[in-house]
Amino acid sequence: MKKRLLTIVIALVLVSQVGMAQYEGGHGFSFRYLGIDSYSPYGDVQDDGSLGFDFDRERAFEEMQQGVEMTYHYGIRDYLAISVPFKTGLFRQRDVRLDSLQQFSVAADNVMLYSLGTRLKLSAKFKKDQILVPYLSAGIDATKIGDNDMAMQFPIEAGLNLRVANNFYLSASTEYRVSSDEIQDKNNRSLTNNMMHAIGFHWHWGTKEDETPPPPPPPPVVEEPSDKDGDGVVDEEDTCPDVAGLAKFAGCPDTDGDDIQDSADDCPEVAGIAAFNGCPDTDGDGLADNKDECPTEAGSISNNGCPVKVEDRDNDGVEDSADDCPDTPGAAAFNGCPDTDGDGVADKNDQCPSTPGKKALNGCPDKDGDGVADKSDKCPTTAGPASNNGCPEIKTEDKETLTFATQAVEFETGKSVIRSSSYPVLDKIADIMAKYPNYSMTISGYTDNVGNDENNRKLSEKRARACYDYLVGKGVAGNRMFSTGYGEESPVADNSTKEGRQRNRRVEFNIFLK
Repeated sequence: MKKRLLTIVIALVLVSQVGMAQYEGGHGFSFRYLGIDSYSPYGDVQDDGSLGFDFDRERAFEEMQQGVEMTYHYGIRDYLAISVPFKTGLFRQRDVRLDSLQQFSVAADNVMLYSLGTRLKLSAKFKKDQILVPYLSAGIDATKIGDNDMAMQFPIEAGLNLRVANNFYLSASTEYRVSSDEIQDKNNRSLTNNMMHAIGFHWHWGTKEDETPPPPPPPPVVEEPSDKDGDGVVDEEDTCPDVAGLAKFAGCPDTDGDDIQDSADDCPEVAGIAAFNGCPDTDGDGLADNKDECPTEAGSISNNGCPVKVEDRDNDGVEDSADDCPDTPGAAAFNGCPDTDGDGVADKNDQCPSTPGKKALNGCPDKDGDGVADKSDKCPTTAGPASNNGCPEIKTEDKETLTFATQAVEFETGKSVIRSSSYPVLDKIADIMAKYPNYSMTISGYTDNVGNDENNRKLSEKRARACYDYLVGKGVAGNRMFSTGYGEESPVADNSTKEGRQRNRRVEFNIFLK
């Protein structure tokens, strides 16, 4: 029985020397029988009780177990493919134990093996119709052996495939699988490094490997009739054989496209009408442009196509005697003056002549409808009184919040770290800035007179900047705020008392319109 199995394996290896599947961008499926060899990578325990690697081929063959493999393939190139193999079968689990006498022993048991992974396969393909193609593949598998934990294995495979039909192949390979569960001294872990040998078939679909059919014979050469000007009218029928033209004019051109061929057109480069032999009458006064002294102004034939002249320097249809703007074209409704933006206010009286506006605001717009023209409105999209430049006034309670914040914002002693108790009032300031989007704010830091002047100035500047950074973190745009430190300057109380120094250590928040 041993010799028969060995003969079958050798025969399959020899058969496998004949080929490799050609994927050519298609999909594939393979089914193979597995010989799972868990013995050969490790050797065995020696007669003296030590762990050695004296490989016993006959015993290794006896301990080889069986399994099957099913694999999906996808060809990326003729020589490169990705595959996803699933393997299952029996595994000869062998535990190596070290006893108190420092002697090794081996216990073996058959357990189920399950493995799922992915491979990158490189084929030695040199020509399209190559039959024998060896390949190498490598990848990673997740493997479950008996009751052991899931282990990662890194297989390296060498094989050959034999093409026996356009879409059908025989396949044989051997792979060595290195496991993440490696043998170590003084433990009882299973030896999971192993080898696998496989034989089977591969089938693929989605491509054709037929030989490329020969190109069709060229069509017979037919001698074309002469057409020197290339206008589609053969010279025999072309009245103008040297100039490209139209078939309806026997090959002669109509340059201006007015449906009158050039030879009968008095104005061959300007589209016109048949009544004037192809010349236009732009102003429609019944006189062709080539005879009209005023071709763009309707006039009388008796005046050579020109209108009777009146004094109208800007030609706006309003005589200069009644034209308030005689040198600028305008409308009769405005006594000859223009209204560029069409808002019903003549430009001469319009303070915003290029933007439609309201008559009450001398032609200027007021988008927010607060009665303040946009050009003078610092908040053109938010209604506010004229006394505040068109911006909404700061409410009394919001002003009080800003005043309260002067003393309410506190810092760690001698530092620029804001105390958490100050966060609520700073959050209210952020809400105020969101409520008045057209306003900006200065953040000014001050200290008492205790300590070095320059140190106090730097500390006040850092504290003001800390408030600035906090408000930016709450969504206030940085370009709407300006932080400055003034140190001991501008005290608001007597620095000789504790209460006065407390009041002088402050951060002021002032909101303003740019």
